[in-house]
Amino acid sequence: MPEKKINGSPVFATSVAAGVESFYRSALNAFINSALLGQKVQKLFPDMHVQAPVRMMYINGIKQSRVWLANNIEPEKYGSMATAVRTAVWCGPGVVMTPISSILEAANAGNKNPEPLLTKRWLRGITARCVREIIFAVGVNQLSEYIEECVPEEKVSSPLLRNSIGSLTAGVMSGYFSHVPHNMSALKLHYPDKSYWELFVDYAKSSEARLPSSIADPVQKQRMGWLLALVAPKALVARTTQIVGTFVLLNGIIFMLKDVQPTKVLGWDDEKPKAA
Repeated sequence: MPEKKINGSPVFATSVAAGVESFYRSALNAFINSALLGQKVQKLFPDMHVQAPVRMMYINGIKQSRVWLANNIEPEKYGSMATAVRTAVWCGPGVVMTPISSILEAANAGNKNPEPLLTKRWLRGITARCVREIIFAVGVNQLSEYIEECVPEEKVSSPLLRNSIGSLTAGVMSGYFSHVPHNMSALKLHYPDKSYWELFVDYAKSSEARLPSSIADPVQKQRMGWLLALVAPKALVARTTQIVGTFVLLNGIIFMLKDVQPTKVLGWDDEKPKAA
């Protein structure tokens, strides 16, 4: 059975949504990085003249690439490889947009990592970041829409409310499962000389401080620290809140503005009078 065709995400609505969301995301990032790196909260809105347009480009890329892949690639045509192709279609937008996400994050990490931005710094943590972006893209696209469609219209008549329920639920799930990759990506970006394993060991070690004092055995404490770092990592609530808000803002604003055509609003599409 072929995949159903989907409508494109309007560039104007998506850009407005991404512009608004970029400020929300930037502020929450300051608190997340503060908890992760053990430092005071830095600027809430650093370099927004860079962050906002790059975020618009990123979100448009996530949305438009998803539409193109869904409407132009039919996994059923690939026989036994259909599942692999379908997985690639789902993962594609996140993979494609990882470089833009990497440049955006690297631009704000110069205080900890003085490496050249475009030759080295943006590559730090890119593997973990790619995993995070795949989870984010699937969540804001397919998962949000699937959950929205599962909400019965007879119980929730408002399309916007159903949209918000889908975004909120998908945001919780995506925020949780992408949090450890996000932390590893951020740590690798700030401490490029350490391997992922070394970073995870240090990251898990810091979680031991949250364990009950009754756990005294060093081996048990280490294992519980690792488990805590994976199941209930630092800044989990803050980042999940960030992702939930991001999904609700993006999908909600796009939904509300999807029929707005700026050229008509500005009168640019009015028929010009014919010459006599």
